[in-house]
Amino acid sequence: MNYDFMEVSLACSDAEAMAAFFVQMFDGQVIFKGSMAGEPFVRMVACGITFVFREDTDWPGDPVDPRFRNHLGLKVDDLGRAIDDLEGRGARFALKPEGVAVLQQKDDEGGAGKWMQTTFVAPPLTLETLHEQGYRHDVAILEGPDRLWIELNEVHMPPGIDWF
Repeated sequence: MNYDFMEVSLACSDAEAMAAFFVQMFDGQVIFKGSMAGEPFVRMVACGITFVFREDTDWPGDPVDPRFRNHLGLKVDDLGRAIDDLEGRGARFALKPEGVAVLQQKDDEGGAGKWMQTTFVAPPLTLETLHEQGYRHDVAILEGPDRLWIELNEVHMPPGIDWF
C-alpha cells in the first residue's frame, strides 16, 4: 500500500488573501474555490504542494476542531484497501467515505446550503464538466496522536490533469 503526501489543510482568517499571497510569492495556481460548512475555502497548488486554506470565523480556533481544518492529506490508490490496511494496524477513523458523503450533502450549520459547495474549478475543467470528465475525490479521516488528523484521499482525474 502506498501512502503519498498530498496536501496541507490550514485554517486562516482570509482564504482569498492567503491564496493571493501564494500566487504572488510562489506562482501558485488556484484549482478550486467554494465553501465548506458555510465558510470559504481555496484549494491551490504551490511549491509542488496542494494547500487547502479554510476560513475560520473562530480563528485561530480550538485545536480539537471537529471539522478537521488543520490536517495532513495523503493520496492512496484504493481507499477501501487503505482503510482495511490501517485498521489492521490498529487505526481509528473519525470518518469513512460514507460519513464524508453524508457531510458533503447536508445543510451547513447556518442553513445556507450544502456543507460542501464548489464555486470555481480551474480550466480545462468547469463546474459543469467536472464529474462528466471523470473527476472523483473520496475521503476518509484517520485519527492520529495528539489530535493530528490525517486525510486519506483517493482522487480520480481526467486524462491530462495531474493536480495532486
